[in-house]
Amino acid sequence: MNQETVNYEGETILVGPLDWEGLTSPPYETWFNEYYLDYRVDTASLATLGTGLNDVEIIMFLGTWCSDSQVQVPQFYKILDHVGYDISRMTVYGLEQLESEELVSAGGYEKNYDVSFVPTMIFLRDGREIGRITEYPELTLERDLAKISQLY
Repeated sequence: MNQETVNYEGETILVGPLDWEGLTSPPYETWFNEYYLDYRVDTASLATLGTGLNDVEIIMFLGTWCSDSQVQVPQFYKILDHVGYDISRMTVYGLEQLESEELVSAGGYEKNYDVSFVPTMIFLRDGREIGRITEYPELTLERDLAKISQLY
């Protein structure tokens, strides 16, 4: 959990399974805390969510080196906190981008999920994928989340 490595650019990154503690520890907490604390959740867009996430498992792939992940992952966590989602139902993996631009982890966790961009949030209900947010939301994180939670 929260394993660090140095990528081909000499940057220390998290790879493999990770959690809140890893993302809020140095040096990652600088960007994580900034985007988490400054984000204002669009509660109106979440009004239709109801209990729509209670039976949803989330698998998230991110890159601590990736600017999209650095912005959206803390915002996503804040939204989940706002709706009371049990984050023990979410599995998070840090990926490394090789010089060839391939995304990999030491455990190969991404291979079963067709991950080409980060962040990728995959939503599963009863073990079946019901939707995903890849690289950036179609509308907003809240609106995409509300839409996905309604799918069966």
